[in-house]
Amino acid sequence: MLNGTYREELNEAQYEAVTATEGPVLVIAGAGSGKTRTLVYRVAHLIQKGVEPESILLLTFTRKSSQEMLWRAGRIISDSCTRVTGGTFHSVANMLLRRYGGQLGFGSGFTIIDRGDAEGIVNLLKSSLDLSAPRKQFPSKRAIINMISGAVNKARPLEYVHVRNVQPGPLAHRPGHNY
Repeated sequence: MLNGTYREELNEAQYEAVTATEGPVLVIAGAGSGKTRTLVYRVAHLIQKGVEPESILLLTFTRKSSQEMLWRAGRIISDSCTRVTGGTFHSVANMLLRRYGGQLGFGSGFTIIDRGDAEGIVNLLKSSLDLSAPRKQFPSKRAIINMISGAVNKARPLEYVHVRNVQPGPLAHRPGHNY
């Protein structure tokens, strides 16, 4: 259980973030300011106050920090916090898509690829279509991925992506122009 000593381990702003129980709390602070400690104590405090662990979502940038925070919170309240959903933004989004994607029209068998994988696929396609040779004036893998990403992010057809000096409209390649 949380005891009086946790109040002594937090500064005023941290304590306020930990004990605020009405609605979500966004913690923004610089490196070394105690964000991790604040989030650990907040999870423990919420569970101690009767919030169901299944209704707590802890999102971080690394898997290691998420696991460490849940472990530390579990030590504070003598509970393993295994029912708290925690992980990286990407891993939780992946889990939610796999669990509820069917309701959005996605099957559960989709594959998520990172930028490196996408660039590898583009290189493979360029090679198989003989577009990789130096004499071929074709956009780089980076430019192609940026175009695709821009189209997806803007929910626009690929033909209407704005690329550097190319005006919006059907994609056009300018000889000698490296995208």
